[in-house]
Amino acid sequence: MATAAAHGLVSAIRETGGYSQEALARELGVSFATVNAWERGRSHPRPSHMKSLRSMAKSLGIRTDIMVLAIDDDPVTCALVEGMVAGAATPASVHTTTDPFDALILSGALDPDLLLIDVMMPVIDGFDLAERLEEIRGERMPRVVFMTAASDDPEIIRRAEESGHLMIGKPFGQDAIESLLASVTTGAEPRVG
Repeated sequence: MATAAAHGLVSAIRETGGYSQEALARELGVSFATVNAWERGRSHPRPSHMKSLRSMAKSLGIRTDIMVLAIDDDPVTCALVEGMVAGAATPASVHTTTDPFDALILSGALDPDLLLIDVMMPVIDGFDLAERLEEIRGERMPRVVFMTAASDDPEIIRRAEESGHLMIGKPFGQDAIESLLASVTTGAEPRVG
């Protein structure tokens, strides 16, 4: 997992809220050294701490990054998504997991704005994962985009259409990520085809 801009968020909270690193550490229940490492980009907050930081930022009127959660059983795809989101023009943070069951927990902890879900994963496929997330999150369900290398498979196309969620073919490029992130902020339909 990675957080693209946690250090900037910590700095913004400290500056806007007038927190010293020590005071912020006390507020979050972590050590001074932990806050220092986050702010310098040497380590990343856990999802629960990231959620607290985002909540603090919101209460201080700080615009936070779009939160992306990417789920793919291929660690290479996860790393590629991390790099693309980190390099995007739209400010965004990304967490990735190769375990769809971890995604169920992370979705609640991170409250993402965008879910990128691989279609073909062992044990539970992306469509079933999205259904489970919809049951859990209800009206708070973020935008879902399915990722697949089998974008010409009729069964996958049918299931994606039935789900009502967008599907993008792998490999996809930076322009697809840029369009997806922009669509989260504008509400417009992304252009990823």
